[in-house]
Amino acid sequence: MVRGCAAVSQTLARVGRRRYCRAVSTRHLAAAALLAALAASARAAEPLPPTAADLSGARAVALSGARGLAGGNEAIFLNAASLAARRRYSIEGQYQLDRFGGSTAGQWYTLSAVDSETGSVAGGFAYSRIASGPSIGNVGHASLATAITSSLFAGITGKYLSMSGAENMKAATMDVALFARLGRLVSAGFSGYNLVDVHHPEQAPRAYGGGIAVGDDRRFHVTADYKRDLDRKIVNGRSVASDSWGAGVEWLVGQNFPLRAGLLKDDTRDLKAWSVGAGLVSASGGAIDVTYRQSINDPSDRTFAVALKLFVLEG
Repeated sequence: MVRGCAAVSQTLARVGRRRYCRAVSTRHLAAAALLAALAASARAAEPLPPTAADLSGARAVALSGARGLAGGNEAIFLNAASLAARRRYSIEGQYQLDRFGGSTAGQWYTLSAVDSETGSVAGGFAYSRIASGPSIGNVGHASLATAITSSLFAGITGKYLSMSGAENMKAATMDVALFARLGRLVSAGFSGYNLVDVHHPEQAPRAYGGGIAVGDDRRFHVTADYKRDLDRKIVNGRSVASDSWGAGVEWLVGQNFPLRAGLLKDDTRDLKAWSVGAGLVSASGGAIDVTYRQSINDPSDRTFAVALKLFVLEG
């Protein structure tokens, strides 16, 4: 009987150990699954890196958009129709650096020229070198714009992208735009982007956007912008539409010192940010703009942009 009881005790002990090991293994698996989910959530919270779809200018970055402004050469990227709304010849050099987590997320250089003085059709050209990011390469933009009426303008932009890296592509597409003066102090613009689908939504997503601006070039501007990307954002392996909103203010101090600030909510890139900028305009026809943008979500996500401009204005 004693031997029988000992045998039963040993059997129960072995069963208990096996159950304990199974319980420990189950807890380990649950912990591993939780850690994996947290890691995936952290990766999902990271903003999409900038690409050719985000090409812009220092002033537009400070204002979180400028589709409703008859602004500088960044209109080639945002709203080509506004190039015909002001008569000028201008040459600009732009540089932008995006940093995230202590490393460079994106970096590009742009050289552009706009001529709306020598004829009834305004023309603009921009060459951009994307030096850092998921893909690197070259992007060319060529824009034409003209007046339909004294207050309504239309524009078209052809673009060619040659990229390598995360996306290897050589493709051409186009944008179209309208710009309207709605009064002495109000203007608005609308653009459709990448209307020829090249099936590279990270670099050339189909999108449309608009903006409105209140103010004038001698005192202040208040701007509001909206953009809807149709296929850039990926959720569960599928392209989905996403939106971005921006608002900004610009104040000209002493006719030579523009000060700017803006707020951005970009659901496409999962980015919320504030921005500030300043400029210096010389009487001899030169200007410099400097902009800093800071993510609200992550202090390590920031953008620096600078522009050098040479221009002649007639009106």
